[in-house]
Amino acid sequence: MTADPISKTKDDYTDIIGLINHPESPVGIDAQLTHAIIIEYLQQISGRLADIEAELKAMQSSDGAA
Repeated sequence: MTADPISKTKDDYTDIIGLINHPESPVGIDAQLTHAIIIEYLQQISGRLADIEAELKAMQSSDGAA
């Protein structure tokens, strides 16, 4: 399993931050880092869900179920 996104540094998210960068943003939090963490979690969840769906489909195929 990949590293917990909350334990990574901001440098680990350079690519994602580059995509959502808006230097003039007046928000009171580090929105770049926050969004990078959320996106990383969603990517992990999406990958895990795809694996589960593939396993389920394989199980159903081997059982003769639709």
